Amino acid sequence: MGGLRICLKLIAISVQSQLEYRASLVLQVLGQFVMFLIEFAAMAGLFARFGSITGWGFGQAALLYGFADISFACAEAASGGFTLLEQQIRRGDFDRVLARPLSPFLQTIGQELTLRRAGRLLMGTCVFGWAWTTCRPAPTAVGLAALALGFVGAVAVFISVIAIQGALAFRTVESLEVVNALSYGGRAVSSYPMTAYRGFVRHLFLLAVPVGCSIYAPVCTLLHRSPCPGWPWWIGVVTPLASLPFALLAGLAWKSGVARYESAGG
Repeated sequence: MGGLRICLKLIAISVQSQLEYRASLVLQVLGQFVMFLIEFAAMAGLFARFGSITGWGFGQAALLYGFADISFACAEAASGGFTLLEQQIRRGDFDRVLARPLSPFLQTIGQELTLRRAGRLLMGTCVFGWAWTTCRPAPTAVGLAALALGFVGAVAVFISVIAIQGALAFRTVESLEVVNALSYGGRAVSSYPMTAYRGFVRHLFLLAVPVGCSIYAPVCTLLHRSPCPGWPWWIGVVTPLASLPFALLAGLAWKSGVARYESAGG
């Protein structure tokens, strides 16, 4: 509990430092909001041209899009510290992290809560709210439970992917952008119905990196739809559990990376 308290204090310091430049923060949040508003407008144009995608109307797809953006925004804000690891390792600053009597993972999580991600979170919330009033789902206890578990699972999967990116920084700093194909790519893929993709992409983001298990399947359960042929509509209340072994894998990758670290004398 003492380590968690220190982590929360580090997060509070990060928030306070960002609030010192309120005008800059507001502009960054507005910039992100406008950027993702334009992205959503492109999605609206796609549905205006084709009407539906694999049986999904615009309102239902917008519900999926908003849920994916809310989950990813929360995960990206909470894991901002992992994106700083590359520079820390290059400068030898990670030595100081290891010298402190606190878990390196908690220190990395605590060193930055990225407030500018509120722009994506706000946009996702607006889209989700609009889509809810448009398609008017008939929520059941199972559907709402699936949505809640899906949110937790999606945030866990996205943080795990970003943590794996941080773990790779201990081995190489040249290929880290490859991981963005799983984090940002996973967010983009999960914003549309999985049945719209070919088998490889669908299996990659349902089985290997279970983003679809925590976003697509729970939304299908909420809408009383079968996620994939042969799957029951209620499966979305179970599939978010796939985030647990993936998070465990990310934890092992992190521990392996930290163990490999060699002091740079910083």
